[in-house]
Amino acid sequence: MRFWQSLQDQEGAPVRAISVLVAGLFAAAAIATPEQMEAFHTALRLKESFRLYKAECMSCHTKPPEHNAFGKDVKSALKAGGKDLVTLDLIRSLDAKDSDGDGWPNGEEIKQDFLPGDPKSHPAGMPPKATNHEGMMGANMDNPSGKEQSLLDRYVPKHSFHPLIIHFPIALFLFGAGLEVFGWRRKDPTMRKAGWWALLFGALSTAIAIPTGLMVFLRSGFQWQGTALIHSILAVTATLLMAATVIWRRKGAHESLSYFTLLGLAAIAVGAAGHFGALLVYGP
Repeated sequence: MRFWQSLQDQEGAPVRAISVLVAGLFAAAAIATPEQMEAFHTALRLKESFRLYKAECMSCHTKPPEHNAFGKDVKSALKAGGKDLVTLDLIRSLDAKDSDGDGWPNGEEIKQDFLPGDPKSHPAGMPPKATNHEGMMGANMDNPSGKEQSLLDRYVPKHSFHPLIIHFPIALFLFGAGLEVFGWRRKDPTMRKAGWWALLFGALSTAIAIPTGLMVFLRSGFQWQGTALIHSILAVTATLLMAATVIWRRKGAHESLSYFTLLGLAAIAVGAAGHFGALLVYGP
């Protein structure tokens, strides 16, 4: 009896060994993705609020275990480098590639918290002219097409100084609105006079901010849709409200409820326009 039991144990040993091996392989496969995902999050120092963090496995997969284009590039880089886990250097080595073919380099999409493996996930506006920097060493990145540039493109940067100018109407008008409110509450004519000058120069500076913003819009290839359209509408609305506020204030009707209502609406429009402008530059 013991002989048969021993024989059964010996015969069952390979089966048990194979079972343990298969279970181990499945376990390894099960934890491989979470380990890689954690390494990916750690390498890029992702916060829970980031789009790349929320995407979890979908950063590199279409439907696990199937990889998307970016995931395939990461997998190839891991194999080529003989590495087991994703590192920052490995991700950076893929910065110049456009894995998902949406025109945006992986590095730029990751920088702005978009998914480099999803062609529908990319920053607003037109992609950079040189979307894939491979094989472009020594090329003129400011003029990759090699075509003769206009005087405007040659001497005026693409941002058209809008990022420099736009701070003046935003800061001056909001600061002036604050001085107006506090000066009214404290019955301080000096503070209100300072508020008036801040409102005035804030409104006047839009005469430069709006044209430079329009130049950026046209030269950067933005479309009249989405965030760009909302920003444009809010910018024009804010400008009109700022002008109306200054005119109302100039006429001396600056103690009425109507004036402060108009002032509040103008301040909200200015802040909202600035917010959506920031979304165009930095993304959500």
